[in-house]
Amino acid sequence: MKWLINRFRYAFSGIRYGLFEDRSIRFQFILGTLAVIAGIVLQIPKNDWLWIILSICLVITCEIFNSCIEKIVDFICPHRDPRAGLIKDMAAAAVLSASVFAFCAACFIYIPPFAALFS
Repeated sequence: MKWLINRFRYAFSGIRYGLFEDRSIRFQFILGTLAVIAGIVLQIPKNDWLWIILSICLVITCEIFNSCIEKIVDFICPHRDPRAGLIKDMAAAAVLSASVFAFCAACFIYIPPFAALFS
């Protein structure tokens, strides 16, 4: 049981570090929080919440991996190297891809009730 508790402790330590020390992770977390608030205000149907939560988790997870990859590359290759830059760019592309998915999901979910407010 102690092994399992330690695993959660390590995971929460990583989340805490990401939220307080990494601007990109913190930014994605704030956007996710705003998406939840918008969903509550717009009274999003229950079945759409799955897409919202999936989008938020996907983007934040990709951002965490991106930050990890950047830190590993910086540790292994502290000087500028085009290969290291390509690795970082590809990790950033994963975040962009997840963010595009989240944006498309948000458009499908949030635009109809938002438009209904003004009609």
